[in-house]
Amino acid sequence: MHDLRPTRRTLLHRPLVMLTMLAAAAIGVAACSSPLPTPSPLPSLPSAPPASPTEVPDTFDIPSFAPETDPPEPTDLDTGSPGTPPCAIEDLKASRGITEVDSDDRTTEVVLVAAGTCSVDAFPTLLLEDADSNIIVAANAGGPGGIDLVGGVAYSSEVRLGNWCLSDPSYPVSIGILQGIGTLIVTGDSFPDEGDLPPCLHEDADPVLSGTAWQPSP
Repeated sequence: MHDLRPTRRTLLHRPLVMLTMLAAAAIGVAACSSPLPTPSPLPSLPSAPPASPTEVPDTFDIPSFAPETDPPEPTDLDTGSPGTPPCAIEDLKASRGITEVDSDDRTTEVVLVAAGTCSVDAFPTLLLEDADSNIIVAANAGGPGGIDLVGGVAYSSEVRLGNWCLSDPSYPVSIGILQGIGTLIVTGDSFPDEGDLPPCLHEDADPVLSGTAWQPSP
């Protein structure tokens, strides 16, 4: 029959076991209650500057292709055809009739004939040359445009000269018609006639020289 009463060794061993269990439990509780380690923050990167909004203009400048000035209105004298070549000096002949005299002006009719179909300015661009081929008076054309000349057909323009306040020229004086880069000399007597200059009406003004538009002669 076994003796169930605890021995002295057993009684001494039980407190050690209990202490060990209590210590283990305390360590477990401490481990559970300890906070978790905080991770180190990542290094901060420089932030990009905020994108500036695109500015949209209120209005847009649209280039204008309109001409600065309106083209001249077409007239009945703008009859020079684009395909018609300009008249060469050697293909033209010009002559004049008698000089008409009135109180203020001197006028004469200039007749122009071309050898073939070609074009000239609608109004003649005129000048006067003295006997030494010096240009003493020059004038611009009286208007724009061009005209086709039919070969062998005569065209006429009335040429007028007034307000002569210059010294007397060396005679004979010839009428010249500018055509391209050349000058067509009008054949005939001196214009004006020697000793028959128009009167000086405005001393501070140049002589007045003009020609009407070319028209087919009747």
